[in-house]
Amino acid sequence: MTTAAELASYASSFPSFRNRIINGDFDIWQRGTGPQTSSGYGSADRWENFHSGSTKTASQQAFTVGQTDVPGNPKYYLRHVVSSVAGSGNRVLVNQKIEGVSSLAGKTVTLSFWAKADSNKSIATEFVHNFGTGGSPSTAITGIQIVTHSLTTSWQKFTATVSIPSISGKTIGSDNNDYISFAFWFDAGSDYNSRTNSLGQQSGTFDIAQVQLEEGTVATPFEHRPIGTELALCQRYFEKSYDINTAPGNSTQENSFRTIAPRTLSSAADYMYSVQYKVTKRSGTDLVIYSIDGTQGSVRDISGGTNTTLRSSLGGASNLMINFDIIDTRFYAFHWTATAEL
Repeated sequence: MTTAAELASYASSFPSFRNRIINGDFDIWQRGTGPQTSSGYGSADRWENFHSGSTKTASQQAFTVGQTDVPGNPKYYLRHVVSSVAGSGNRVLVNQKIEGVSSLAGKTVTLSFWAKADSNKSIATEFVHNFGTGGSPSTAITGIQIVTHSLTTSWQKFTATVSIPSISGKTIGSDNNDYISFAFWFDAGSDYNSRTNSLGQQSGTFDIAQVQLEEGTVATPFEHRPIGTELALCQRYFEKSYDINTAPGNSTQENSFRTIAPRTLSSAADYMYSVQYKVTKRSGTDLVIYSIDGTQGSVRDISGGTNTTLRSSLGGASNLMINFDIIDTRFYAFHWTATAEL
């Protein structure tokens, strides 16, 4: 018979999910490890890089094996190399959008992270309430609980306990894309003084590791979820057919591509093919199809050695469908990415 102690032990073996940040340890990089010089999603999963006027390069950096500066034996950290350009509207930041604007509303939370810079510099952290789109949602609220953090050239742990305001009286949009976001600001023109505690403009190298956001007033040790669990959390927002360490769009013959067997047809035909996602997405997806030689918008006719143009594609929340011409006795292959970011 199962005892209460055994049940308690079994329950304790599961991750607590106290960390509301996904990929806070920067272990998952499905889109590539950098350098990312564009704005948007392009390096560490769930982290959206943004710059305007000023520029930046985001990239994966590896901790030295056996280092003790940052506890828990993390593998990677996120680096931003910022080149500031003077301008009141210029800025550089990285943020994560947490699904559901109500998820932390009215709660006290504690932020913790490790950081350093190439010289003594400050960064700012900020929360934003965004009520989504569709219908007549309330206007986004920026500048929530801004905190300034003073970095040195050595790794330090930073913590901040903040009160997230209530959203009572607000209207959430009908498109199911509302969120609360959390941002690190590295460079901020004067237009953003109210959102950054007048951080100001600065160039430099900024390193961030082990980001955690949890309910309560105490910063607990960083939560190390199983890597498969963390990957699945990321795949709710972005999934690909490529192997985990292969950036989308590469020319590859790896085994993870989808191969469509030949069919008995009298001539070229309009063909539909469906793929089931590993993880159900937050919403319908933005779908990109690649031939296995990296050409976007095509599938590969393996038997003929040429690409076949894609007719159409559709990405739902649970699967994708593509449409193209297929010829009797030919094999076809393709790769895909499906994005459902906020």
